[in-house]
Amino acid sequence: MSDEANFTSMFQEHYEAVLRYTWRRVGPADAADVAAETFKVAWEKYDRVPQDQPLPWLYATARNLTLNLIRRDNRRDAIADSLNKDLTRHGAEEDHAATLAARQAALAALNSLSDGDRELVLLMSWEGLDLRQAAAVVGCSRSTAAMRLHRIRRRLRHLLVEESQPITDRQPSFGRSVI
Repeated sequence: MSDEANFTSMFQEHYEAVLRYTWRRVGPADAADVAAETFKVAWEKYDRVPQDQPLPWLYATARNLTLNLIRRDNRRDAIADSLNKDLTRHGAEEDHAATLAARQAALAALNSLSDGDRELVLLMSWEGLDLRQAAAVVGCSRSTAAMRLHRIRRRLRHLLVEESQPITDRQPSFGRSVI
């Protein structure tokens, strides 16, 4: 088969997975654009795409494009925030529903991770990659990813247990590291 036919086959097989990946990271407004850009890059660098398992390479490319988009949006938001400082001040709304609190705690714990650690967790839990594939996407060895995942799980467990305790029951950490 020609490169064009192989690429078309790869696109048909993996486009939906890449679109879902980008959807979860940048939302519906930008997901299709990032997915399309991912396959544009894949076409331009087709000789570098592993033919036996292209999905981790596609995820890594989508991740880089997503991070660029997020950085651009963050810069834009920072400029807008500085221009609208007085208009954007408002208090956080409280919701006492237990499920919402648990969800917020989980998201806060996930957001407390570094970008690389969060990406490792999301690749394995949302994208269904195994440890070797996720390690390839984030650019580390399988053993490094395994150690990072162990530490991440321990840290998340600690954060979620701490979050579930009333503030008066929490022990001060005095600067101890969780990891």
